[in-house]
Amino acid sequence: MGRPRALQICCSSRCLREIQPNEKAVALTCFAQTLGMGKRRTSKSERLFLCPQCAYRVAGVEKEPSKTAPFDLAIFKVLLDLVGADPDVAQAGWEQLQRRRKSLLYEQPALPEGEVLPPPRRLKEAS
Repeated sequence: MGRPRALQICCSSRCLREIQPNEKAVALTCFAQTLGMGKRRTSKSERLFLCPQCAYRVAGVEKEPSKTAPFDLAIFKVLLDLVGADPDVAQAGWEQLQRRRKSLLYEQPALPEGEVLPPPRRLKEAS
């Protein structure tokens, strides 16, 4: 079993919500390497996290990126392959949406206990 995942932020520019370590997520790993430039060098890898809703939105709802944006197009194709292969990501996004719906619409925050104030005293009584 791998080490526990730390708290992450969804890299979607629309969402930017926290992804808790126990929540489902899609991770994209990016790195770079040189080709044909003498000694091959590679960069450190960077992991980007998407909540299931954002992964589904990018792959299934948004338009395909332009051919003039090759990096965006590559990410779109990777997410389309992952999301379109199995309903797991869509199911996880739906579950996440249900939890959010319940917490925002139906769970009422507890009000603090009221304070009883004595009636105001008149000026004659105060002296």
